[in-house]
Amino acid sequence: MIKKLDKLLLKAFFGPFTLTFFIVLFIFHSQFMINKLKYLVGKDLGLDVYGELYFYFALSLVPVSLPLAVLLASLMTFGNLGQHSEITAIKASGISMLRVLRPVAVVTILVVIAGLIYNDTVVPWSNLKGYRLLYDVRQKKPALELTEGAFYEGLEGYSIKVQKKLADDRSLEDVIIYKHKGNKGNKEVVLAKSGTMESVMNDTYLLMRLFNGKAYSEQKNNNQGDDLQFVVNQFDTAQFFFSLESFGMKETKEDLFKGHNLMKPRMQLQHEQDSVAGAMQEYNTMLVRNFESQFYYNNALNTGKYKPLEEVGLEPITLKGRYFDPEKLSTKVRILSSAYNSAMSFSNIVNSNVSRMNNQMRQQARYQVDINKRFTSSIAILVMFLIGAPLGAIIKKGGLGVPVIVSILFFVIYYVTTITGEKMAKELLIDPMIGSWVSNFFLAIIGIFFLYQAKNDVRLFDADYYSVLFKRFFSKEDKK
Repeated sequence: MIKKLDKLLLKAFFGPFTLTFFIVLFIFHSQFMINKLKYLVGKDLGLDVYGELYFYFALSLVPVSLPLAVLLASLMTFGNLGQHSEITAIKASGISMLRVLRPVAVVTILVVIAGLIYNDTVVPWSNLKGYRLLYDVRQKKPALELTEGAFYEGLEGYSIKVQKKLADDRSLEDVIIYKHKGNKGNKEVVLAKSGTMESVMNDTYLLMRLFNGKAYSEQKNNNQGDDLQFVVNQFDTAQFFFSLESFGMKETKEDLFKGHNLMKPRMQLQHEQDSVAGAMQEYNTMLVRNFESQFYYNNALNTGKYKPLEEVGLEPITLKGRYFDPEKLSTKVRILSSAYNSAMSFSNIVNSNVSRMNNQMRQQARYQVDINKRFTSSIAILVMFLIGAPLGAIIKKGGLGVPVIVSILFFVIYYVTTITGEKMAKELLIDPMIGSWVSNFFLAIIGIFFLYQAKNDVRLFDADYYSVLFKRFFSKEDKK
C-alpha cells in the first residue's frame, strides 16, 4: 500500500522526469537531424516524409535520452526537497535516507525493465524503418530548379539554360535546350525567345511550351551514306515533355537493411554470434589438419615407414672431402628441397589465415558488444538514478541550474567511457564484456559513494565541512 510519503516523492519526481525526458529527447533528436540535414535540403519532401523521419528516429533515440533524463530529474527532485528542508524533516521523523529513495528507485527499476523490452523490440524496428527511409531520401534527386544564367543538368539527356525567370517562376526568357541522349553529343539544339513550364500528369512530366524559336539538328543523309545534313526548323509555338520519374522517391526493400546489427533483436544477434563461433571452431579444426599434412616426413618417420638417414647409409655431407657420392648427394638435395617447400607452404598457410582469423574475431566482438549494449543502455538508467538521487540530497539545489551542469558532467563521462570501451572491444584491445560494461561499473562506484555520503548526511559540497576536516587534521599533527 502506497503511503503519503511515497505519494509525495513520486509526485515530486514524475513532473521533472516527464519534462526533462522530452527536453533531452528533443535536444538529441535535433542534433541527429542537423547532422542529416544535408540529405534533406532541396529534395522537395512532403510533410509526411519529414513526419516519418522524425517519428522513427525519435523512437530510436529514447534509450539514449532516458539515462540523462533520470539523472537530471533525480537531481532536481531531491535537490528541491533538500533545498526546502523537506529531507531534513523526513529524517528527523526517523525515516532513513534509503527509505526516502525507495519509491523512486522502484519506479526507476520498472523503467529499466521497460527499457530492456523496448531496446529489443521497438528500437530495431524503428532503426529499420528510419534508416531505410533516410536511404530513399538520400537517393532522391534534388527538386527541379532552373537557375538563371546557368545550365541545369538534372534532366537525364538534356541540358537547359534559362537567361531569366519572371516573378511567377513559370515564365521564362531566352531558353536554350541541348539534347545529348545516346552519347551522340549535342546534335540537337533548341533556342527560344520565351516560354513557360508546368508539371502535368500528377507531377510525372514537365511540360515546357516555347515561343518564337528555332530547332537545329544534324541528321544522316540516307541518299549519301554517312554524310550529315544540317536541319533548321523554325516555330512559333512548340511543346516539349520531360519525364520527372527520376525525381520521385523510390521505396527500397527493407530486406536489404536487415543485415545490420542495429536492425536485429537480441536473440537473432545471439544466434548469429553462435554461428560465427561455430564456424571459427570448425575452421580451426580444418586448419590443424592442414598443418599436420605439412609434417609428412616427421609423421612417416614416427610410424616406422621411413628410417633415419644414417641407417640407410646417407651420412651428412661435409666440405672436408674432395669427392662426393652423386647418388647420396641427389637424395639429400631432394629431401632438403622437399622439406624447404613444405616449410614455405606451412608459412604461407599461416600468413594467409591470420587476417581471416582476426576478421572473424572482430566480427564476434562486434556481436558481443551489440548484445551487451541492449542491457547496458537500460542498466545505465539505474546507475544514473544511483548518482542523481543521493547527489541531489547532498547539494540541496533544485531548479535547472546546478542539476543541469552536474548532469552534463556525468553524462559526458558516461558517453566518453562507453564509446571508448566499445571501440577498444571491437578492435580486440580489451574483452568485449569489459568494454561494454566499464562505464556502468565506473559510474556505479561513484553512485555508491554518493549514496553512502547521503546516508550519513555528509556535506560534500559545503566549505565548512572541509574546513572542519582540515582543523581536525592539523590538530592531530600538533598533538604529535
